[in-house]
Amino acid sequence: MHRSFHHLSREERKKYCRMRQYFLRHMKNIAGEKTLQGFEIGNMIRKIGNMYDTILNVEYGDSEISNRRLEILAQLYIISEIDKSEKITPTSLSHFQSVNKNTISSLINGLESQGLLVREKDANDRRMIRLKITDAGRDVVKALIPTQIDYMNVISSELTDIEKEQLIDLLTKLMVSMKNNIRHQGVFRRRQHSFRR
Repeated sequence: MHRSFHHLSREERKKYCRMRQYFLRHMKNIAGEKTLQGFEIGNMIRKIGNMYDTILNVEYGDSEISNRRLEILAQLYIISEIDKSEKITPTSLSHFQSVNKNTISSLINGLESQGLLVREKDANDRRMIRLKITDAGRDVVKALIPTQIDYMNVISSELTDIEKEQLIDLLTKLMVSMKNNIRHQGVFRRRQHSFRR
């Protein structure tokens, strides 16, 4: 597990800050006149996401439940509570989780091997697979989600309620901006491909 910045020694903190400044200075040299704000936002969000994934993985019984897997189970649990007969497809789940099909397939395989969900063929279209949470999966959600919520509130406790609302609003706005401008990602990938030729 990664140590937090606050648990580093004074010398390690100084070294970290020097390295960060050195890195940003050289990134600025590469970027020229372009601002690094978008880059810094993305870098910070990635680091925070990695920290959340690391610290929110928990032991349950004989196996570990990652934060990503728990989110999927919670989603399947809620869907089944709304409508017992409703089951979600892997494709729909990948859209809900904002991850690609390969990632969602790996997460589903892990949950299935842990006995926490099952795949069922669609009654109307045998080619389509739908996912259903098992009783064991429901037990995991009921046991872990309240604890996870408490812990996530603790790790964000240095922000005031107003700051949390502001941060949620800003992140929501950023997400909308990303979705509206996602077409640039395709352009960037094509450019990367041309560099490898």
